[in-house]
Amino acid sequence: MKRIHDTLPALAAALLLGVGGVPLAQASDAPSVLSAEASGALANAVYLVDLAKSRKSLWTTAAGALEQAQQAARKNDSGAVIAHATVASEQAFLGMAQSDYPLVRVD
Repeated sequence: MKRIHDTLPALAAALLLGVGGVPLAQASDAPSVLSAEASGALANAVYLVDLAKSRKSLWTTAAGALEQAQQAARKNDSGAVIAHATVASEQAFLGMAQSDYPLVRVD
């Protein structure tokens, strides 16, 4: 578990910045009229939510924010996409980070 905790900050930074050889996910709901920043934010949110889901650490707030971001993308609202995708990414990241901690205090 310690390894996951140590790599999550680097993974999140790489995803948000699009560096480090980490491929950005392709967001199928991102129309071409969205800004590049909105498309990138949505792609990162999709990737992080899918990653958290695969690790069984997805928070409902992350899933809900991703759904809102996808709805905003369908309406071509770049500002709302960025806002909701940012929340989805943060909540997915926090859900994965929380899974490194024990459920009860261990002395």
